[in-house]
Amino acid sequence: MIKEYYHFIKDYFKLAQFNKKYFIMMLITAFLYKGANLLIPLGAALIIKYITIKNYPMTYLSLGFLALSYFLYRLFFFINHKYYAKNNHYCYVHLQQKIFDKVSMIDDNFTKHINKGKLLNSVNGDVMDIGDMCDRISELIMSILEFLVLIIIIINCNVLISFFFIIFTTLYIFIRNYTDRKVDFYYRKQKRNVDEYRVLFSQITKGSSEVKSFGIIEPLEEKLKKINKEWSKAYNTKRKYVIVRDNDVNFLTYGFKIFIYFLCLILLVKGNITVDIVVLIIGYFDSLCVSLRKLITTTTTIREVNVAVNRVQSILDYKPRTIPSGEYFNDVIEGRVKFDHVYFSYNNKITLNDISFEAIPHKITTLVGHTGSGKTTIFNLLLRLYKPDSGDITIDDNDIYSYAKEVYKSNVSIVNQRPFVFNMSIKANFDLVDKDKSRQIEMCKRVGIHDFIMSLPKGYDTVLREDAKNISGGQKQLISIVRTLLTDSEVLLFDEVTSSLDPDTALKIENVLQDLKKDHTILIITHKKELMKKSDYLIVLNEGKIVGMGTHKDLVKTNKYYQDLIARKSPSKGGVFDNE
Repeated sequence: MIKEYYHFIKDYFKLAQFNKKYFIMMLITAFLYKGANLLIPLGAALIIKYITIKNYPMTYLSLGFLALSYFLYRLFFFINHKYYAKNNHYCYVHLQQKIFDKVSMIDDNFTKHINKGKLLNSVNGDVMDIGDMCDRISELIMSILEFLVLIIIIINCNVLISFFFIIFTTLYIFIRNYTDRKVDFYYRKQKRNVDEYRVLFSQITKGSSEVKSFGIIEPLEEKLKKINKEWSKAYNTKRKYVIVRDNDVNFLTYGFKIFIYFLCLILLVKGNITVDIVVLIIGYFDSLCVSLRKLITTTTTIREVNVAVNRVQSILDYKPRTIPSGEYFNDVIEGRVKFDHVYFSYNNKITLNDISFEAIPHKITTLVGHTGSGKTTIFNLLLRLYKPDSGDITIDDNDIYSYAKEVYKSNVSIVNQRPFVFNMSIKANFDLVDKDKSRQIEMCKRVGIHDFIMSLPKGYDTVLREDAKNISGGQKQLISIVRTLLTDSEVLLFDEVTSSLDPDTALKIENVLQDLKKDHTILIITHKKELMKKSDYLIVLNEGKIVGMGTHKDLVKTNKYYQDLIARKSPSKGGVFDNE
């Protein structure tokens, strides 16, 4: 048991950003208020002792001693809780920061190790629970000291009674610790079920239109029932052990208490102890029971909080891929992108096989091909999310991995098919990149979204709902393009930005791209034939290889892969292509 709780405490100290000053003050004040609490039965015993021998001055003095003990107990208890609150706040803020720092570095493998429900529960609930651990540790240390002091005092009063005190304590701790283990086991199961609840309801709310249109409520409800069944089973079994722990064990306490009363009565009749000693023993037995309940409550909390500690630690222990950055700080980039005999494999499967091409400034270079042909992998490499197995990727003849992280991020940016917009005002979304409002307006005018924003009741201060659901997909896409332009990036990547837009909005985006190429290097992934036609240069990919390069006019005449792409109208292994 001691070894087990040692590891619990060790795990906490490894994780938590607790304040040493606050923790020390919690220990000191806990020591003082528990010490004052131990004086209370002594004060009551002294009052009985002196009043029975009619020593009234000492009786009044003992009464004052008792009152002072109560006052000191409450005073130090109050101070202890003040430092508990300060430390809890300190721990919460620092742990949230640690989780934020970790989540901001996640890669596409993160969700394979940590599901979203677990992450959200850890951020919301587990971090709050962990804040209690420091107080529980100080309480545990002081409860053990309090117990040892109580036993020493009882031994001095009567050795026989102290022997039964030790037997009672041993049984009490054994039973409570056993039931705590069982409660903890099923509590962890419930936590996992709650994670599954959260993921399920998150998916239902986000995919509500698909749930209704595809009529998949019943299978989802079956999944919910399965989670409910597992949760209920874990909950009901846990409650059985909770009842034993919190109710049945009390019968043990009552039985021993009656036995101690009976034993004291026998010893009193025989003249082995006096009335004041009986009062002292009874008082300290009550104190022992309270101390044991607090001790067990503390160990229970530590065990439960350890679940939260382990969950948060598993998030912080996740090690994302680390792609090395260089120290090349030249921020004056023209934007000539070159792939030179690049090979790349993922999960032991070759996804790029000897890729060589060049994308030059003031041109739109478009990547086309079936799903899985390697288009997205090329973008991921350009974003430095991975590193090729061999070959070189350069910008302006400099290896992309030689650029400093800050320089590279500010010169290569992407606009995704479904860009994420934060639940804040339009201006606040732009402020995340550049707080210069005049530049924000300038870029909005350039992409043609300014007039729409000004038509809104609050203009740039209009708050966007989660994922910008209160504006159209095209308007959201334009806002995303503005946000990207505010980075001053020279190389812009556009991943299927018109695929889910209506023809009019798609045409507007196409015109924006034509304007942007005047001062940028543009690379596009698309399946839209109109965008292919307007591209300056097309790269046709198939199963990780380049199978064609050139203009739309040239490729449509000579390249069978390209002919196949623009002819497709329905889903295939490669996706959907419009036969406009």
